[in-house]
Amino acid sequence: MLEFRPTEVPSTRPRILLTKHWVEFSPRFPEGLSHVKGKKFSIEAQQQVAYELSYKIKEGCYVDINLSNEDAGKKLYPDTSENLYEVLFGLKDGNWYIIPYFPADYPIYRLDYPDMSPLVSHAERKYLGTIKPYESPPDDPKLKLYLVFKLKPIILRLAIDEGVSYEKCTLEILINRCLMKEGTLPAGAPVKFIRYLDEIKTLTPGI
Repeated sequence: MLEFRPTEVPSTRPRILLTKHWVEFSPRFPEGLSHVKGKKFSIEAQQQVAYELSYKIKEGCYVDINLSNEDAGKKLYPDTSENLYEVLFGLKDGNWYIIPYFPADYPIYRLDYPDMSPLVSHAERKYLGTIKPYESPPDDPKLKLYLVFKLKPIILRLAIDEGVSYEKCTLEILINRCLMKEGTLPAGAPVKFIRYLDEIKTLTPGI
């Protein structure tokens, strides 16, 4: 559901899902997402759509981006159960960072102690679990989300660091729209395993 690989080494693996690739969704997806929970799909067709979001943010402030199809959202979720959106985020260079939340008020990257949660207004914890532009640049985006129909909202909080009055925060987004078809994984075929976000937050063991 989310990938962030700031130390990934170069490989021959395609950056995005392509036709005839396979995906497998974790059985730990909730029942409300039964259309993908524990299932395997081949990618029957795909299309890349470029998109850009940009915000000018004042020092000490932040902007929350709701990626979902809710009224207040950016409508970056699929609107049918047969589609999967593989979304890559390239962050243009600047004095800013991102904090991802799922569901809306729960940071994905935090530590176990109750107070160890990112807080933009805190001198130290403002950097806890952040993703900075150099870690996912536009020419090599490493922040990737897998979005499915009826998924709860994912929030990206954009905030700027101290030392500047304003900063322009720009996300170069590539949405890889994939049409899925459920099937039986052929023997030896490579498959992309997609975990539910709660598994990432709680360090759930893999299968």
